[in-house]
Amino acid sequence: MSSGKTGVYLCRCGGNISDAVDVEAIAEKVSGMDGVAIANVQDYLCSSAGQGKIKSDIEAGMIERVVIGSCSPKLHLETFRAMAKMAGINPMLLEITNIREQCSWVHEDQQEATSKAKGLITGAVFRMNSLESLEPIIKDLEDRVLVVGGGISGITAALEMANEHEVILVESKAYIGGHMIGLSKTFPTFDCSQCTLTPKMVEVFNHPNITLYTLTEVASVDGNVGDFKVTLRRMPQYVDADVCTSCGRCAQECPKDAIALPFVQAIPQAYIIDMEKCVECGLCEKVCDVGAVKLDDREEDIEVNVGAITIATGFEPIDPSIIEEYNYARHPDIITAIEFEEMLSAMSRTGMRLQKSDGTMPQKVAFVLCVGSRDFNRANKYCSKVCCLYSQKQAQLVLKMNKDANVSVFYIDMRAAGRRMEEFYQHAQEAGVNFIRGRVAEVNPLDDGRLQLRYEDTLLGEIGSDEFDMVVLCPSLNPSAGTHELADQLGVPVGSDGFIEEKHVKIDPVNTLNQGVFAAGCALGPKDIHDSVTEAMSAAHKVSGFLGKGMISISPEKPVIKDACDGCGICVKECPYGALSMTDGRPVLEALSCNACGICAAVCPQEAVEIANYTRKQLKAQAEGILDAGMGVIVYIDPAAYAAADIAGVNRTLYSPLTRFVQVPSIHVLDADIVNHAYEHGAGGVMLIEGTTDEALTSRSRDLYSSLKKATKEHKKPIRYSHIETAQYEKLMNLLNVFAEQVAAKAAKKAGKKEV
Repeated sequence: MSSGKTGVYLCRCGGNISDAVDVEAIAEKVSGMDGVAIANVQDYLCSSAGQGKIKSDIEAGMIERVVIGSCSPKLHLETFRAMAKMAGINPMLLEITNIREQCSWVHEDQQEATSKAKGLITGAVFRMNSLESLEPIIKDLEDRVLVVGGGISGITAALEMANEHEVILVESKAYIGGHMIGLSKTFPTFDCSQCTLTPKMVEVFNHPNITLYTLTEVASVDGNVGDFKVTLRRMPQYVDADVCTSCGRCAQECPKDAIALPFVQAIPQAYIIDMEKCVECGLCEKVCDVGAVKLDDREEDIEVNVGAITIATGFEPIDPSIIEEYNYARHPDIITAIEFEEMLSAMSRTGMRLQKSDGTMPQKVAFVLCVGSRDFNRANKYCSKVCCLYSQKQAQLVLKMNKDANVSVFYIDMRAAGRRMEEFYQHAQEAGVNFIRGRVAEVNPLDDGRLQLRYEDTLLGEIGSDEFDMVVLCPSLNPSAGTHELADQLGVPVGSDGFIEEKHVKIDPVNTLNQGVFAAGCALGPKDIHDSVTEAMSAAHKVSGFLGKGMISISPEKPVIKDACDGCGICVKECPYGALSMTDGRPVLEALSCNACGICAAVCPQEAVEIANYTRKQLKAQAEGILDAGMGVIVYIDPAAYAAADIAGVNRTLYSPLTRFVQVPSIHVLDADIVNHAYEHGAGGVMLIEGTTDEALTSRSRDLYSSLKKATKEHKKPIRYSHIETAQYEKLMNLLNVFAEQVAAKAAKKAGKKEV
């Protein structure tokens, strides 16, 4: 029942909302609603003054429930709920309605945006009237951290945390160090990357609180925040790194050169076997005095429990072959910047010497920037951030090795942001590097072995052509292989570029939308070593703060079994997570195993199961309030897809104002009763948008859709289902627009018939 003391607070958001939405008109409208005691407008509700207003109204006894109309609840909901708790009300009696990302930022017509916002706020008030005070579920945290990725970010994060927490560091390669260990020098200081990184690698290997698994990947993740149950899949090692003494006898005896150290400074300092070369003669095993060689080694699954996870999976360069006109695969002296580094680094097979395929030193070298970057047609739209600077470093290295060399850098725009970087660019020019502004059209191998480069010089306004001994392509940077799959397992969204989506790009840059999962370095997007280390330290600090609490509050919005239950057990049978079991003839919930998907509520023939604060009554009331502002499309959307709608807002992607989002923990909480009620109160159509990649749910989605179509067909109104992952916000907007047009056309046709 309503307490009659709901406060509605609307935020102008410095014009972000009020420029498109008449918040004063909304406040006037809701102020007369049953149960609303206060309707107030603030410039910035998230400010101390804005929060202070709400807090003082609560403390004065003027309100007992709060509806906020502002930016996405994914940004500040927990902040406002913490304030509400301090003021003396149950935090579950505070809700945020999204009228910025999903209203003011995506609709140009003020009248339509205001009408939609009125409906959203009214729906929130209707729902608030029946929300319950709930107490959080408290559980202990597992004081152990998993760091995925052994590059500079993963190494830094692991070391920063290891003095306070047990750390498990996994790396898919046979050694740690990532891309940094394969660099020759680092910009802008020309430090030796090995000299900087190797001591940290050794410290990781020797640290008593760090367990290192190489040739290992995350196979699966189960459990909950604070107690993740992770299965690590460790590939066959063939040489036990903990036992190997790097004596080299195995390599001396091998007739096929199949066993070797990856490189001199490799950590673990252990030999590895190339099984494609190995003939399994067994000589290496026989001569190993310490028994480190194990040719019968097999794949192994390792189970670990961790309280938090840090994603530091790094990047990989695109394959330049997709830019066909550069002929990367057709000539050995057309190389990538990564291959350039490999020649000069500790991993070099050329004696740390830059050389052409014939073994000679190149006299004329071209660097081609933005290969696959800032390309809206075939590759990546984004800038890879580091290419301008590392190409300057590499160009200067060529001149250090051969002072008579001719070196040219072809660029679209030169970007040298950051401390000392502009000076670095100036130094490259002074050193004799030629900078030519213009996109390279093609690289053509010539019969004499040289490489013809055709380009446009946009500063001179001329088409040019020149010949080089070597062409270095600076490729765009992609998320590393497996990043998307790992994100799916952790319930963490990725952006349209494939990189991990941070909770908030400005104020929460290393948090993710999964409370116990953090990210750092190039897993979040292209960046240099300095920024990667900074983010790793930040992520480590966040993890320590998270685990340092010792316990975590889990949302109490879980299934509730009512007295109407007859003990049929259908909910127990249908629960995909095994969170329900029968005890004394009644289902009993294990709350920590529950994902609040709502399947149990939807399948209960007695309607005896409800999801707390997502009951049938509350969801029907919310839709009823939303549609009070007029006909619209009710879009029931889960949290992952909701994040896609938020991203559309951030990108100012316009779509139909008929769209009304109702966030649910899962679309599987819905039944015919809820959908029919929406139709009865003016919904022109209903969409079910699912973003989760959890197969336990998605495998049931088509059946849910089919059953709802049949159960609601009497209304003769459209219903649609679609699966939209967080990164697919553009696809979501297209679907919404097409569906809204269909709904509007059908409604107009029906209205026309009535007039006749």
